[in-house]
Amino acid sequence: MAAISGLPFGRWYDFLTNSCMMEQPTARKFLSRAAGLSLLFIFPFFLQAEPGPDYDEALVIERLKSIENPLVEPRYNSVVKGYIKGYLMWKRESAERALGRTVLYFPLIEEYLEERDMPEKLKYLAVVESALNPHAVSPVGAVGLWQFMPQTGREYGLLINDFVDERKDPNKSTQAALDYLSRQYEKYGDWALALAAYNSGSGRVSRAIKRGRSKNFWRIRRYMPRETRNYIPAYIAATYLMEYYKEHEIIPDYPALDYQITETVKIYDHFSFSRIAQVTGLPQEVIEVLNPAYKQGIIPTNQEGNYLILPKRVMPALKDYLEAQRPDHLADHYFDNTPVVVQKSKDNWKEKYIRQTYIVKEGETLKKIAGSLKCTVHQIIAWNALQSTELKKGQKLMIYQPKEFRRFKPMEKMAPFAPAPLANLTGLRIEPLEAGSPDPAFQQLVYIVREKGTLEKLYRQIPGATLPRLITLNRIPPNEKLRPGDLLKIPREW
Repeated sequence: MAAISGLPFGRWYDFLTNSCMMEQPTARKFLSRAAGLSLLFIFPFFLQAEPGPDYDEALVIERLKSIENPLVEPRYNSVVKGYIKGYLMWKRESAERALGRTVLYFPLIEEYLEERDMPEKLKYLAVVESALNPHAVSPVGAVGLWQFMPQTGREYGLLINDFVDERKDPNKSTQAALDYLSRQYEKYGDWALALAAYNSGSGRVSRAIKRGRSKNFWRIRRYMPRETRNYIPAYIAATYLMEYYKEHEIIPDYPALDYQITETVKIYDHFSFSRIAQVTGLPQEVIEVLNPAYKQGIIPTNQEGNYLILPKRVMPALKDYLEAQRPDHLADHYFDNTPVVVQKSKDNWKEKYIRQTYIVKEGETLKKIAGSLKCTVHQIIAWNALQSTELKKGQKLMIYQPKEFRRFKPMEKMAPFAPAPLANLTGLRIEPLEAGSPDPAFQQLVYIVREKGTLEKLYRQIPGATLPRLITLNRIPPNEKLRPGDLLKIPREW
């Protein structure tokens, strides 16, 4: 939503300088904010050079004409050419990373589009907006897969505060974006104009229609702001990339399997990432990458529910834990207020998957196979580097599945966490480590909440604790609701 925010359309080009690497196990790189270049600066650079030997313009035009797209007439002009060349020639690595993210976010977007009976190719708009990077932040504050500005995001029901930014939530931001697009389509009855309104706002589009006396985007294009005139060509170029990247030998840079094979649940009560890491054995950075909406590593209480995305292999453990925390369950009694030493998980998640071979049967489609194997079409395409969605009888497909599903048992100690050898709570000093104890560099002292309440109410149970220090250390407000099993960080000097 570039023009809504007053930002030149250069934000679309964020992906060209984006250093985010989701395929890395470390979240630090993926969490990097995308840099932005103004279209006014970068676009003439695209148009200076004529098509090179690796760019067959006639073939590109022919392919564009063959794309069936109910949204936009796939015209080819100098602007479209400039964007296509940017994808194919100068920034191929960035295009490969954007393509790699399709396996994460296209299945989700397609599901919401199908529910609303909206054109599937609307998913390519997220490529234009953010290169499918939910962490993307524009210079003026547009955020997420769909690049909402704060005001527009709030207007469409997205929560933005010190703890949550739902513009980064893949599920909620997609629903909000489709709400916006649906409203614009109802107003104009034309998808090209709806896309233009997504970029510049309906007011500018309506004025262009009035001046041009037409509802054809290409006829009234000259009456629109420059960034909006180039927005539809950018969408056409993104569509071409997604449809024909294989023909240009662009290899998607897919993320690790823990990011691909995921499951989503709704969480209604306060839940910390540190607790999720305890229950599932996941490195906290994996949780952060998959759930970028939560700023402080905490999922706050929400009566409507907050989305939590985790690797599928650990979801049984999470569900076991959530079941154990039900009010009518006795599991709460198995957690006391004894401080524990937390060791950083060194679990090798790359060894948690097995590769299987599936033999295609007569008449089977990718969609049918994906449904029976509980994966997605995009995953099968990625795992097998398929050049076509057409399958042949007897064709072998590689399928990845979790080697085992982690379970949570309340009666057992949760490795890799061990009780600290403390005689009492007074002073909360850590005794000398015994042989085989965790490296102190990976330790911190925590307090396990025993009863429901707020931080303001419960902090008095911790000898020597002060409310301001706990608020600062745990990054939660004093009225944040806590529940048994939640963790509070405690300064080691207490």
